[in-house]
Amino acid sequence: MAENQLIPSNDRIRAEARESDWASLLARAIDDMTRIVHSELRLFSANMKTVLAEETDRVLASIATGVLMASGAICLVAAAILFLHEYARLPWWQSFGVVGMALFAIAIGVGAFATSRSKTSAIALVEKS
Repeated sequence: MAENQLIPSNDRIRAEARESDWASLLARAIDDMTRIVHSELRLFSANMKTVLAEETDRVLASIATGVLMASGAICLVAAAILFLHEYARLPWWQSFGVVGMALFAIAIGVGAFATSRSKTSAIALVEKS
């Protein structure tokens, strides 16, 4: 009879051990998952910091380039006006007028070129589909 009582107690111990194994296994799995999520978030934030820094540098470089190009264009316009005034012996108002008309003609040409290119690219997109 003593053996009959030992078997159920051994089964109970084994069942408790199995339950504690499942509990510890589940706890370890949850711990591993949280560690993975935390490491992925750290990697994501590190990558975003580098991408954001690179994008900021690119935008600042574009702004600086635009400002320098605008300054250069203003200087070229001023030089053209001074050239017409000094060497072509035109009065100031005529020098400004000639340069203004030239810039106006260039703007019309660029606008016409841009609209023809956009129509051509739109037609090419329609033909592809």
